[in-house]
Amino acid sequence: MAFLTWPDYAIFIVTLIFSLGIGLFYSLRGARNKTTTQFILGDGNMWTFPVALSLMVSYESGIMMLGVPAEVYMYGMQWYMSILGTFIAQILTLILIIPSQKNLNITSMNQYFELRYHSHGIRVFATIIGLLARANYLGNVLFVPAVTLEMVAGIPMWASILTLTAVVVVYTIIGGFTAVIWTDVFQAVLMFGAMFATLIKGTIEAGGLTNTWSLVKEKGRLNMLDFNPDPTLRQSFWSLFFGGIIYGLRLQFNQATFQRVKATPSISTAKRMYFIAAVLALFIAGLAVMEGAIMFAYYQAKGCDPLEANQVRNENQLIAKLVRDIFHDTPCLPGLFLAALFSASLSTMSSVLSAMSAMFWEDIVKPHTKPMSDKRAMRVAQSSVLLFGVLAVFVAFGISGIDGPVSRILDITGACLEGAVAGLFILGWFNRRANVLGALVGASACVVVVGWISFGKLVSPGVRVHPKLEPASIEHCPIYNVSGIVNTTTYEQLSQEAMFNYSGIVFDGTSTPVHSEPQGLDLLYSLSYKWLAPLGICLVVIIGSIVSRFKEYKSVDPGLVVPLYDYLRCCSTFNPCRKTCKRETKYTVNGKANGREEAEAMIDMTSDPARIKGR
Repeated sequence: MAFLTWPDYAIFIVTLIFSLGIGLFYSLRGARNKTTTQFILGDGNMWTFPVALSLMVSYESGIMMLGVPAEVYMYGMQWYMSILGTFIAQILTLILIIPSQKNLNITSMNQYFELRYHSHGIRVFATIIGLLARANYLGNVLFVPAVTLEMVAGIPMWASILTLTAVVVVYTIIGGFTAVIWTDVFQAVLMFGAMFATLIKGTIEAGGLTNTWSLVKEKGRLNMLDFNPDPTLRQSFWSLFFGGIIYGLRLQFNQATFQRVKATPSISTAKRMYFIAAVLALFIAGLAVMEGAIMFAYYQAKGCDPLEANQVRNENQLIAKLVRDIFHDTPCLPGLFLAALFSASLSTMSSVLSAMSAMFWEDIVKPHTKPMSDKRAMRVAQSSVLLFGVLAVFVAFGISGIDGPVSRILDITGACLEGAVAGLFILGWFNRRANVLGALVGASACVVVVGWISFGKLVSPGVRVHPKLEPASIEHCPIYNVSGIVNTTTYEQLSQEAMFNYSGIVFDGTSTPVHSEPQGLDLLYSLSYKWLAPLGICLVVIIGSIVSRFKEYKSVDPGLVVPLYDYLRCCSTFNPCRKTCKRETKYTVNGKANGREEAEAMIDMTSDPARIKGR
């Protein structure tokens, strides 16, 4: 199966060496004055654009580069509705949340819970759930390049997983947060280069832009607006768009996002950084969607669907198969794609490992141990990177047996955890009356209920099976005989009654599988994977709000909540106070100055201005 040449391997190896070199450079550069805070957050005065690029590639990982094209290839371009929803949520949180987050004098985002609810227990609870969610995400990211390298180079998946983990753990440990940022910048450039090369060459090979667009439209891939309200549909406009909004909210309350907000020097630069990252994510995700559409047009024009012909082991190898086919006679470009894919995964893994290290040190170790020197604290933080890297390896091997695009696998396996953490933050920021009892009950309900549904989706045989769109043609596919030798005969030359699959086994070409409608609990298990996280967050917010009413209300520092109702009331079009809805002020949290000394905060006008603690 291997087809890479020595220039391809050279590009790939240089990429890994360069990533390690960046980590070594920043390790030596900051050796004299490095502290635990610098290891986790950098120096707090980083440039806007590099941090924005880093934030973008932290979430647009190898899962996007492989999972999204496979999704579009099989189910159409409607997936982009999810990205639009995410973008809208990011713009809203940029206005509502970032100013308050920037002024919090904390290192771990989970410290917010202790400030907000006056409970250390809820902070530890959220940290444990968050670490499990990040470990699951890390394992999915690690699985992606490994399954691709197996396809294009014939390297066993286990070897790729271990190599990738070793590289990312080493440069994250030796370079810290600053190395993560600048390595992400280098890797982002590779990602854009490889995606543009694939789009241009794929369009040419598919017969040009006009022919590509015609094939995509003719075979139903241009299905952007499906307004069917059935919640058991695999995807619709409603599940994708609102699921995307929920995902965008989740991103804002992620430790990796918080670290990049704190890495910028002021509120205005933090907001600018976040906006740039959101626009870049919208753009690069659009490139991934176009890759999937062009991939389908290419195989339709060639008359050989690799999935139907069993030329790939699973859906996540489709884009790697495309690269093999269109670049087989072009030196270096296959290596560029492979380097870009590994870069996408490296950038995400390093960001997640850095975030997990910050959470582990600030929320688990530091509050429960005696004060220690910066040198010893650094060793603990660095050791945690290694620990979570090993954990990610086990998760990657665990999910390797789950079928489907990796983007779907991630949503199913992590919805109960991600939904619980995001729900806790949303409940705290937007419900002034929420308390620790409501938060604990709501989050626990999310983990139990959504976890139960997710497990049922994976194991129940009665879950609704959603048909894929009409596949590409297979009439010109070569046939392999029993010994694996390519036969000159094609599918077009075979009878319609019997065809040979990849192994040469005969099956009835006219038969189609018949699936009965789900009954009982299988109806619940058939809920779209895109509704799982929104359901979890709704459970946390609704149950948490109700349960909170059973305890006496205690006043909350206004710097820890967003007065959404007052904001909407004051900023409505017909309200004469609309022009004074926002005003510049400096404020404190818990009586102490937070953020940078000279930072200016844009705070929403509340009905009781006296509640804002000005300086």
